[in-house]
Amino acid sequence: MILTYRYRLLPLKSQHRALERLCAAQRALYNAGLEERIDCYRKTGKTRTYIDQCKSLTKCRHELPDMGELPANLQRWTLKRLDEAFQEFFRRLKTRSGKAGFPRFRGKGRWEAFGFSEFRGIRFDGKRLRFGGMPGALKLHLHRELPDGADIRSCVFRQDGSGWFVCLQVAVPTPEKRAIESVIGVDLGLTVFAYCSDKGEVPNPRIARRAEKGLRRRQRALSRCQRGSHRRHKVRAQLARVHRKIANTRNSWLHKESAKLVKRADLIVVEDLKVANMIRHPTLARSIADASWSRFVSMLDYKVEKTGGHLIRVDPRNTSQECSRCHELVPKSLAVRTHQCPSCGLVIHRDYNGSLNIRRAGIGARALNVVGCDERAPGNIS
Repeated sequence: MILTYRYRLLPLKSQHRALERLCAAQRALYNAGLEERIDCYRKTGKTRTYIDQCKSLTKCRHELPDMGELPANLQRWTLKRLDEAFQEFFRRLKTRSGKAGFPRFRGKGRWEAFGFSEFRGIRFDGKRLRFGGMPGALKLHLHRELPDGADIRSCVFRQDGSGWFVCLQVAVPTPEKRAIESVIGVDLGLTVFAYCSDKGEVPNPRIARRAEKGLRRRQRALSRCQRGSHRRHKVRAQLARVHRKIANTRNSWLHKESAKLVKRADLIVVEDLKVANMIRHPTLARSIADASWSRFVSMLDYKVEKTGGHLIRVDPRNTSQECSRCHELVPKSLAVRTHQCPSCGLVIHRDYNGSLNIRRAGIGARALNVVGCDERAPGNIS
């Protein structure tokens, strides 16, 4: 399996300038490749492929000394990114999913990364990176060690307002799947972020909601600034810093909670939610985006693979309406937080009832015979 390890770079002043020059050179290469594809299609009615542009790159590297000094895999990464943009454009045209979105030329503020498509032309000695175009060795802040026997396949350098980072894509052995002895159903929500079938609750941190006051203040300050002024540039950087802090805080929290959940059970069952459709809700869209359910489930997905666990996504229909004891449908609105079944008399929390139904659906999907599972008595499900 492929894992990504992200480290902060600690460049010298000369290395910082070199990183910016490399980033600008790859942006220019991307725009040149896009112009070549557009021009070719206008004149011949055919498009240039990634292979065609790699062949042209080889000729340019012989003719232009500045391009020849840089590693070829670095420039191929840029051309591959352009090719992926076109592939996504053609896919959207074929599926007619929203606006097609033809690839655009990248301005200075719309390009903040470069990378190596293969880990060739670059060396890593465990502490520093060395590659062409970079004066000296580039130091990394190794806050955690790479796994033993890790095979680095590629890497991406990225810049944000706080500095430069490198993301190393590492191939590690996939662990064997462990036997399923414990199962947890997870019902994702907004009042409570996650309610588990073992009666565990994960409170909703509402990270973006807590930062709304500071965001509004800086957005008003930005709207008062004159376009193109130094003041506007400064306030815009402050606003970006707040957004970056919200994203980092949310990602850190999601990582911690998903790691805790993976340790609690061998099989985790979640709903297969269509968040892209749910986020269109006129009043709940902001809260759903703040909860970030999709990112949480994706973290669960790779963490269970990393630890040998299991993850199942089940149909979310009627998981909150159906009674977990007698399976009778009990319609209720989102405002009703208690499940009261008129048929069997079961009275439990709405989200707990949903988590039990999710757990039972996951057990049925795997055809498991879990010891201690009694569907008629939710309180006895272990």
